[in-house]
Amino acid sequence: MEITFWGVRGSYPVPGPQTVRYGGQTSCVEVRSSEGGCLVVDAGTGLRALGQKLAREGGGAPGRYHILLSHVHWDHIQGLPFFEPAYIPGTTISVYALLTAADELQQVIGGITRHEFFPVPLEAAPAHFQYHEVEPGVRMTLGEFMVLPIALNHPFGAVGYRIDCDGTSVAYVSDTAPFTDVLHKQHFLRGLETLSEDDRRTLDQIRADLVKALSRCDTVIYDTHFLPDEYARFPHYGHSTPDQALEICVEAGVRRLVLYHHAPGHGDDLMDKIAKEYAEKGEALGIEVVTSFEGMAMVIGGAP
Repeated sequence: MEITFWGVRGSYPVPGPQTVRYGGQTSCVEVRSSEGGCLVVDAGTGLRALGQKLAREGGGAPGRYHILLSHVHWDHIQGLPFFEPAYIPGTTISVYALLTAADELQQVIGGITRHEFFPVPLEAAPAHFQYHEVEPGVRMTLGEFMVLPIALNHPFGAVGYRIDCDGTSVAYVSDTAPFTDVLHKQHFLRGLETLSEDDRRTLDQIRADLVKALSRCDTVIYDTHFLPDEYARFPHYGHSTPDQALEICVEAGVRRLVLYHHAPGHGDDLMDKIAKEYAEKGEALGIEVVTSFEGMAMVIGGAP
């Protein structure tokens, strides 16, 4: 497999002079099999450039595309109205999301293309959209890819994905808080002062299931939005730090961790420091740590 990063930011896009090297577009990753199969993971603003590439590759002919959504927060769906294949007649776009999101996905996507916000409503796009529920722990087969959804700890719910193909594996874990301080449920948050024993058991189970799902995975793309001091101020936002990601990946026996979903306020100079610090920490722990940047292509099972 090969993966390409089309958007690596969280929260909102920040292209500009301070983000030239790492990029400013939001979450979007392309996964390719050796046979040419394609999965798209998340549909942030990076989806626009990926869609242009896919349309060129297809020569303007209709195709079928699979888009796996972690959740439907703005930075993970904003690129959908700008996905060029959606405007090619005969194209089918299958979108996969958690039940809470899948039930409302047509309404959510339709909402961001309402006439007040966008010139063309979703229903006017020539492509046919299909919406599919994913269930954590229940595998799916999409062409050459075996996909395992994984429950995460994020406001309103989010799901990660382990993808196995070509005799190797990659996992996408964005967005998630760690599994100690807060428990995010569908419509509310519980923090340290209100965590019950049941809440703690739930967090322990989510963490255990994540570690099991990532076991011996070659490469894991992980939400490392916050530095430790930032997380201490905003534990309720639903994001992790590189140290928390390292802990999970070392426990799971992962070969390589990719830092991802960078905070919008982390400019290139700070990102250079983060990349250097955590590459060294990873080396000491026996795990390769790579910091993602827009346009980065990486062979899974081999060197970046």
